[in-house]
Amino acid sequence: MKIKIMKKITFLIIGLFLTLNIAQADFAEHYNLGQQYLTQYQYSSAITEFKKALRINYLDNSARVGLVNSYLARGTYSANKERDWESASNDYRAALFYLKYYPDAQEVQNSSQAISNAVGNLNQCLATQKSSTTPQARFQTAKSLRAQGLFAEAGYEFAQSAADSGLRGNAFAQIADIMKVLGNDQKSVEYYQKAVALDQDNAGLRLKYARVLDKMGQNDIAVQEYNFALSKCENDPEIFYALERIYRQKLDQTPNDAEVIANLGAILQKEGKLDEALQYYNQAGQLNPSNVTTRLNVGTLYQQKKSYDAAIAAYESILILYPDNVNANFYRAQCLAASGKNDQALAAFKTVMSLDPTNKEAKNDILDLLKTTMSPADMLAYMQTNFASDSSTIDSMYDYALDLHKQKKFDDAIACYKEILKVKTDNPEIYVNLAIAYNQKNDTANAISTLQTAKAKFPTNKLVLDNLKAFSQNAAADKLADASTAYDSKNFQQALLAYQAIQPATADSLIGMAACYEGMNNDAMALESYKRALALNPTNSDVAYYIGVIYSGKEDWVQSKAYLKRALVLNSNNSKAKDLYQSVVEQGNIKIVDGAIALYDKGNYLAAMKIFNQVLAEDSKNSYALYYRGLIYDVDKKYALAIADYKKAILNNSELSIVYYLMALDYDSLAQYKIALGNYKKYISLTTETNEYKTYAQARVKELAKYK
Repeated sequence: MKIKIMKKITFLIIGLFLTLNIAQADFAEHYNLGQQYLTQYQYSSAITEFKKALRINYLDNSARVGLVNSYLARGTYSANKERDWESASNDYRAALFYLKYYPDAQEVQNSSQAISNAVGNLNQCLATQKSSTTPQARFQTAKSLRAQGLFAEAGYEFAQSAADSGLRGNAFAQIADIMKVLGNDQKSVEYYQKAVALDQDNAGLRLKYARVLDKMGQNDIAVQEYNFALSKCENDPEIFYALERIYRQKLDQTPNDAEVIANLGAILQKEGKLDEALQYYNQAGQLNPSNVTTRLNVGTLYQQKKSYDAAIAAYESILILYPDNVNANFYRAQCLAASGKNDQALAAFKTVMSLDPTNKEAKNDILDLLKTTMSPADMLAYMQTNFASDSSTIDSMYDYALDLHKQKKFDDAIACYKEILKVKTDNPEIYVNLAIAYNQKNDTANAISTLQTAKAKFPTNKLVLDNLKAFSQNAAADKLADASTAYDSKNFQQALLAYQAIQPATADSLIGMAACYEGMNNDAMALESYKRALALNPTNSDVAYYIGVIYSGKEDWVQSKAYLKRALVLNSNNSKAKDLYQSVVEQGNIKIVDGAIALYDKGNYLAAMKIFNQVLAEDSKNSYALYYRGLIYDVDKKYALAIADYKKAILNNSELSIVYYLMALDYDSLAQYKIALGNYKKYISLTTETNEYKTYAQARVKELAKYK
């Protein structure tokens, strides 16, 4: 959208030259070249040399200041001499990055005036380009700049996008990456820490943070971050290597620290270096014989090697001293089960359950063990007695029911499904599988009854509804069941053939066909099927909505709007249609408003006004239609009407601050000087750059001072 604001832009170079203290020869060479190029107005060469100097010593303030001055000077030249607003914007972004984000807090404070001036210059460039300054737009700009290798420029824009809480974590992570690329590890750590605080479960982010901490020698915090990343991504050799290196360094510093030795053994065990790990465990055990964790690790190591007798011996050495140790009992039970000693294993698992009744792993292991030793009837009886009311093991019970079902042991599967439903009633899939089992026994009445119960609980669940329809329709029962199963498995072609086989076609079968075509990315056929379904069931609001969705995806705003409006006529409570309709109206009006603005620019106010009125009749909050209609009212000297539109425009779009100036002019024309004065002041407060409007407003404020 275009806004009528025109003013020549003036830029200033900010002076920040400091006294130097140069120690390194290479640094001095690049720094001196940079200063030489800068004094000769060879700004690009100066930037290259100062960057090289800063890479040698990223903390050197003199090189940073030289780089800032070079960017500011080149940006000023690009704007004033070449009118290259994009290049100027990028140079001001880079300067601001090195002024505001790269240095420490004291340097930022010392540069406050320079930062303020540079921000003003950048904002003038962005305004001239009509660039959006929303956080979302700035984030996209930052991504584009980073992809071009313009890291400092991208860093500044990422920092601006952090104003949006939804983008903040990602923005901080991006800035941390950029600081790392530029060699400023200290600031990289700072920004990774901020990003991690906002996204603590992001293993990749935590790993990046750990690497920088490791590089900075902050080993203890690095170990914590490496361990977290390892917990989320097992068997990462890079993490193992980093942890091993850190603990070997610790061991060099404290060679008799049993905990360090044991931890190194644990890392080596995870790396699969079992024999070396065992040596360290033995060494740790000699230094601290009472450490239970070390003995447990020895047991898990032997268990990993499938040396179950040795593992059991390690666990039993713990149980002699601590018979109630849950982990030792549990791992011992697992080893007994793996050795085929089922009775001893079952007794051991029961001991675990007596110590920790909520131990889900133990319960599941018991069930797995019993599956191999009990008949389905005995297994079900055991579950009814011991686990029927325990929802924590319901998944294992469900897996067992599915196994029975797959083995076509329908009676046993049905009994198990029914037992599960006594505890877990929030999963429609269980009801459906129970109904299917009944149907496979040719017990259609119980199958339908089960699905009707499910429908009452899940009235919109497609799986339940499809199967209920399938079992209720004699002629199409098999076809609908096959179609539904194929569709849920994303086998859209197979599902489509099954739906097409239902003749004559029903509204439901056509909707199913349309859904398949959508899954196959065939929008044309999906539209045809939905339209046929709507013809058979013209009161179906959802089908009209589905058609509107497809047209929206094709950016056919006229057709989309028509079908969405129809969906809302059929069901005014269709919230999805209501939300999409508003979005489609807004999208469709963008092109219309642009056309009207073109007419306005040509002075064809009557035709433009007609279009603006049409848009506002449908979208009363369209800020640009309101803004330009206000301008037309001003041309006709209908100041009151113009003011009313300007007020609505700024209410719906805070970026249109120019309307305060326009309203001030109109109130001036109406001789309402006090109100005019207030609007002039409002415009001045919102306008950072100097332009002819601001200059006039400032002069007018002085003239109207008596009307305060």
